Amino acid sequence: MKTILIPTDFSVPADYAIRYATALAKQFNSSLILYHAFIPFKSGFYSYSQSAKENLETENTLIKRLERIKNKLLKTDKALSVSVHVDRGPESILLSAFCKKKKIDLVVMGTTGATGLKEVIMGSFTADTISKAPCPVLAIPRGCQYKTPQKITFASDYHKGDVRAIRFLAEWNLPFNAQINILHIDDEESDGSEAEKLFNRYKRKTEKQCGSIALHFQHEPGKDTAAAILHLTANDGTDLLAMSPVTRKSFWNSLFHKSITKETAYRIRIPLLAIPIKKN
Repeated sequence: MKTILIPTDFSVPADYAIRYATALAKQFNSSLILYHAFIPFKSGFYSYSQSAKENLETENTLIKRLERIKNKLLKTDKALSVSVHVDRGPESILLSAFCKKKKIDLVVMGTTGATGLKEVIMGSFTADTISKAPCPVLAIPRGCQYKTPQKITFASDYHKGDVRAIRFLAEWNLPFNAQINILHIDDEESDGSEAEKLFNRYKRKTEKQCGSIALHFQHEPGKDTAAAILHLTANDGTDLLAMSPVTRKSFWNSLFHKSITKETAYRIRIPLLAIPIKKN
């Protein structure tokens, strides 16, 4: 984790992500980049020079805001390496390109969480970033304070790319030495004996391919995959939930868009680490 990128819109959720990323940077000895993008002003009623002047003023104002955040971080720890960057254009498009260009190792960003009648765990921008980013994305719920993880749960759909994700997770876990738990949710309508066979087959194969990595395995029944994962990890001591975006689409639709239950949504207070795996 040489370089950690923190997109910020200067909101409260983004502030929690900044604090969390700062703590991680100390663990990994990483450099931080505070990032913001804005849509440039353009109007047929203004000359090009006037528009360019206003956009430059906006950019300078945003840089100053990022610099103030940077200075606050450096006051807490002068050894931190922090830089700022402002892009012009849609953040959802520019962010992935910036990650590739700067070889970002991890994106840490805030989430909206469940607000009002919108029972959504992740905001649309967070969901879009997770699906498109070329590097892992760590989503930090509002109100989440950093703590050294003792238990990390990887939600598995028995995908063939899991081994690569688990290997990355094991390396990422080196500073923490947390327990890594592999969790699969069985369809409640599936045959119990068949589900057990699939689980044991997956467990043997994964243990063989992961070598010396210490893993714990668990499978539980659940009608709604997303709700089951979120409910279990909210109550079993999990400090960080990890998964790969190649996990079945129904889960991501549930997590980002579809209503689950207000009770589950409001109880989610742990970070989500999305590990991109190429689809073969």
